[in-house]
Amino acid sequence: MNWINELSWLWETLGIALIAAAVCVACAALICKAAKKKTNKKVLAAIGTAAFVGAILAVILIARTPMPI
Repeated sequence: MNWINELSWLWETLGIALIAAAVCVACAALICKAAKKKTNKKVLAAIGTAAFVGAILAVILIARTPMPI
């Protein structure tokens, strides 16, 4: 049962990364809609992938930073 607690950080990280990617894709779609341009699904997929990887890297960097006392 202890291994479930050990892997809980993984699920939290994936959740944070998925939410960040979804927000970035939604913002990109809204920007394209506001500019009255056609949304390209390949571009949105690339934005989502980049946001997902960026969010994972950000969580890793934040986790490595020691908290001040």
